[in-house]
Amino acid sequence: MAEAPARAGARQHPRADSREESNPLLYCALGLMVPGLGHIVLGRRGTGAVFLVCIGLLFVFGIGMEGELFPFEAAAPLTLLAGMAELGAGAFYVAARMLGLGAGNPEAPTYEYGYAFLIVAGLLNMLVVLDAWDIATGNKGSEEDGAAGGEASGPAR
Repeated sequence: MAEAPARAGARQHPRADSREESNPLLYCALGLMVPGLGHIVLGRRGTGAVFLVCIGLLFVFGIGMEGELFPFEAAAPLTLLAGMAELGAGAFYVAARMLGLGAGNPEAPTYEYGYAFLIVAGLLNMLVVLDAWDIATGNKGSEEDGAAGGEASGPAR
């Protein structure tokens, strides 16, 4: 007798492997330190490499456009939030701070684009970390499950 097809919209559970015993926070921490590393360790090397390159390029372009790495000032809440968002870029942020980059030049015509790129790089990495969490906890099926089922990933109607 053939195996019954999976119900549309049913939650896919992770396969029985070493991921079930490990802590999903480990993958999130790895992904927060180095963009895409959580995906690489989870076995999605291509996806992780794309995240690493894209977030890295966003950050490098932001520094190149004379964007500013904002300080953490409690007196200026929006500056504090921008600094926290940029911190989300992980190793790129730490390396830029250690190299003395990101002073910013408000008189440069590309300054606003630069700091926007830096903020987006950090926020995008935070979304990538959440995706690694979903994969590690089994809330997001593997790529093979979606391709084999031939079904859209949306809810059943």
